[in-house]
Amino acid sequence: MQRRRRKHRKPRGGFDFRRARTKLAVCAAALLCVLPALAAESSTASASLARPLAVSLTFDDGNADQLNALPILQKYNMKGTFYIISGSVGAPGYLTQADLQTIAGAGHEIGGHTVTHPDLATVPADEAKRQICNDRAALAGMGFSVTSFAYPYASLNTTVKNTARTCGYNSARGLGDIASAHGCAGCPAAETTPPRDAFELRALDEDDNTWTLEQMQSAVTAAENIGGLLTFTFHHVCDGTGCDELSIPTTRLDQFLSWLSTRTSVGTTVKTINQVIGGAVKPIVTAPASTNTTLANTSLESSTSGTGFPDCYMPGGYGANTPTWTRTTDAHTGTYAERLDVTGYTDGDAKLLPTFDLGACTPTVTAGSTYTVGVWYKSTAITQFALYYRNTQGFWQYWTSGPWLDAAPGWTQGTFTTPPAPAGAVGLSFGLALIANGSVTTDDYSFTAGSGAAAAAAIQASPTSPRRFAVPSRNSVKAGVFGKHAKPLVPSKPGQVIAPVEPGD
Repeated sequence: MQRRRRKHRKPRGGFDFRRARTKLAVCAAALLCVLPALAAESSTASASLARPLAVSLTFDDGNADQLNALPILQKYNMKGTFYIISGSVGAPGYLTQADLQTIAGAGHEIGGHTVTHPDLATVPADEAKRQICNDRAALAGMGFSVTSFAYPYASLNTTVKNTARTCGYNSARGLGDIASAHGCAGCPAAETTPPRDAFELRALDEDDNTWTLEQMQSAVTAAENIGGLLTFTFHHVCDGTGCDELSIPTTRLDQFLSWLSTRTSVGTTVKTINQVIGGAVKPIVTAPASTNTTLANTSLESSTSGTGFPDCYMPGGYGANTPTWTRTTDAHTGTYAERLDVTGYTDGDAKLLPTFDLGACTPTVTAGSTYTVGVWYKSTAITQFALYYRNTQGFWQYWTSGPWLDAAPGWTQGTFTTPPAPAGAVGLSFGLALIANGSVTTDDYSFTAGSGAAAAAAIQASPTSPRRFAVPSRNSVKAGVFGKHAKPLVPSKPGQVIAPVEPGD
């Protein structure tokens, strides 16, 4: 049954003297009327204290601007849980290991959020295990006791839940299963304590720039009626006009925590997820690295993940242009291919790439070796190969690019042999980038080991090159492939390290 939210907050003492005075005036001729009024006020306060509420303040992804929350949390002596994508630690726009040490040193909890932030319900079981287990192992290797996990995109199934348990976590958080002004009508106002399922912790929908202070307060007062656990989820803490849409301004965060600090009188306290769930820190479990040396779904025939794109492939790009994607039956072989149309081009590019992961979709490579990549395509504008590599931490970064390829009205195979793979490279992804208004249709991707020496045509772009290249954002798709959790694509210059693809939860 859905409980009503309180419309008015009581004074800290738990007794509303104005209401009592009103009842005295109405019942002036009958002193006994005062006693029920006092008893009712006392009963309400006692009921609230008998149903304590824990509020957890969680921060996803390890975005660098989350440092803006630290002085506010410190001001009110509140501790949060920071769910970290271990592969993004130290990447531009993300917290560094030193930042994490500062956060943990202030008493906050460090939790896991996978290595590269994939949609876990759509990846093979061995990839999910690498993402979850090796993320926890990496964070433990940095010196943190890691017991709490959050599912990227709140995407999970029974296998994923069991994997989180197997990897040694004590809990795993979802999103959007608690009633609020932003959704889930008919859902409970709080998670129970102990939780119904520690590996599917129910939480409010993520905070973004459409939330108001009053809506946050209402979520708390509604939860106070039943007690339990109420979890807020933040991604960016940012002021100004250039902030990500998944941002809370520092002013609203400060106002909310100031108000929240007064709720101790009715049994509401702020706790980390670990403080609520408890349990011992379990041994570290690791998953073996991928030994895959081939591309998956090379003919783009399979598309079962619900993204609209071929399985094991994702869109990438950056800059001022508008890409439109179409799964087409105008294929080189088989039934399907992928068509990209770009309009409004000013700069940047767009392309289809094997999904940035830990080896289920992308092949492994060896430093110093060369490789030949290929794509069958037809196009109305110039294109070029853009290549990226992954290191052992999980960073995906720009590697190199091929020469421009002229427009091809009929099916043509484009190939490119790479320079020797850089030191530390363990995985490779590539795409045929459209760098002008026009269209390109791609099919039949290929990857083979090279001869040991780069082909003469291979071009290693220098950091001073006027042309810029890009990788998909952590959220992969601006156009809603992952719903409201998606974010825009971001640019990167040649040679720049960029974070693993996510999506933002």
